[in-house]
Amino acid sequence: MKKVLFALSGLALALAMACSSPTAEPTTQTTIPTTAPTATTVPQAETPTPRPPQEWRLEGIVVAGSTVTVSLFFHSTASVGVTLDGAPQTRRDNKPPVTGFVFEDVDPGEHAIEIKDVMGNVERATVVVEAFDPDGGNVPDWLAKWVADLEAGKVEFPPQSITKYQYQGQTVYHVVKQCCDQFSDLLDAEGNLIGHPDGGITGRGDGETQFSPSNLKGEEIWQGR
Repeated sequence: MKKVLFALSGLALALAMACSSPTAEPTTQTTIPTTAPTATTVPQAETPTPRPPQEWRLEGIVVAGSTVTVSLFFHSTASVGVTLDGAPQTRRDNKPPVTGFVFEDVDPGEHAIEIKDVMGNVERATVVVEAFDPDGGNVPDWLAKWVADLEAGKVEFPPQSITKYQYQGQTVYHVVKQCCDQFSDLLDAEGNLIGHPDGGITGRGDGETQFSPSNLKGEEIWQGR
C-alpha cells in the first residue's frame, strides 16, 4: 500500500512540474543589412541650348562703283552689326523694314563682309569692287549713288530697271519706268538725258530718240522688286 501511494505522489509531482513550465515559442530572426543599397544614377542626355531665332535676313548686296550697299530686312527690332573688312559702314539708309548699310569709297579688290547680331547669328559674304573703266567696265559715281539710294528705298518713284548698253560706240543707260504709260529714259555715261526711246501711251517714246535694246546685249544695273 505504501508503494502505491509513493508512486501516485511521484506522478502528481511530475504533472505539476510539467504544467508550471512555459511553452517555448518559435523565434523568427530578421537579418538587417549593415550596408545600404547603392542608388543607380541614370545618365541624362545633354540637350543643346537652342539658338534664338534670327530676326533679320539678307536682302542683297549691291556693288555700284566704289560703293557697297548691304540691305537687311528686319522682322523685328534687332541689334545687328555689318562690317566690310572689319570696318563699320559709312552711313545707314533706314526705311523700315529694310535698312541699307552703305560703304563708300571702297578700294578695288575683294572684300569680306560680316553680318552679326547680339544673339550670335552670323552671315558672311565676299564682294569684288572693280576699278572704274571709262569705257564702260564699271558704273560711274552718279549711278552708284542712285543705285544705293534705290536699294535703301530713298527714291519715291523707283524705276522698274536700269540696264547698261554699248550703243553706237558709247555707253548708255536705258531706264524703264514702273508704268508702261510713262516714257523710258536713255542716259549717257555722265547721266545726261539723251531722250525717251520707248514707253508712253503709244509705246514709241518721244518718236525722235533712235534706240532699241532688242538686238543688244545689256548689263543689268538695277532691277526693282
